Amino acid sequence: MTSISVVTTFHPEGMQKYGQRFLDSFANMVDKNINMLVYAENCNPRNKDPEQIKIINAKEITKLNAFKERWGNVPKANGTPPDDIKARRPRDWHKAFKWDAVRFANKVYAVFHAAETCGTDWLVWMDADTFVHSNWSYKQFAKLLPNDKWLTYVGRGKGSQTWPECGFYGMNLKHPMCKQFLKEFERFYEDADNGIFELEEWHDSFVFGHILNQLTPIDSNVLDYSADMYIKSAKTGGGGHPLINTELGTWIDHMKGARKDKGKSLSKDIIVNRKEAYWNG
Repeated sequence: MTSISVVTTFHPEGMQKYGQRFLDSFANMVDKNINMLVYAENCNPRNKDPEQIKIINAKEITKLNAFKERWGNVPKANGTPPDDIKARRPRDWHKAFKWDAVRFANKVYAVFHAAETCGTDWLVWMDADTFVHSNWSYKQFAKLLPNDKWLTYVGRGKGSQTWPECGFYGMNLKHPMCKQFLKEFERFYEDADNGIFELEEWHDSFVFGHILNQLTPIDSNVLDYSADMYIKSAKTGGGGHPLINTELGTWIDHMKGARKDKGKSLSKDIIVNRKEAYWNG
């Protein structure tokens, strides 16, 4: 049996708004052979099943602490891009998330730490603003992580020219190419001046996509859950909210952005025929 761990992280506000709900839904709906590592940032979530879910103090991630110490008060690492980007991108430089490296460091360093310590065959990142709405068996979950692939992720569909949707991605930790991917991913943060800050944007999804594009020409054995989802060619491939329109929507909702306030994705987000009761209620 392939062993699988899931990893996530959240802060106090996130715990209150969506994180606790995610943990409870995971404990209620996900097969007990799949465990979860939760890196809690200055908060103490309730744990319904300590056998399945392990709560870890995010302050145990020493490399994350060092990254925040180094970049926590540097404007360009906290959503204010340098002047050359402002000049080059007058239409969107104000969108702080694209240049908020410190904000998204919590996520990537949780992945790096879990990959080193979890001891399972696969590690799956799931955003904490996820809700597991239907029973998810081990067989169903493992089928999403074929062992001939070194990485699985959610793209933006056909025609996409943007970064992946990193609300869910799977890493085959025993595969040499996945090990190379994680090593390079971490290097981009540990040597940020020669890594993330050399890129056009430095949120985690952009960095993820950049490294993926570097490595897939070497080994293309990756699985994009959105690969056949859209037919129109557009900058985003029609995929502003792709995760719920892939097979993953069978089991989970993803409350990205303002959807967190509503607690559910919007009906207009659905562009495929979803038959699950959750989506038709």
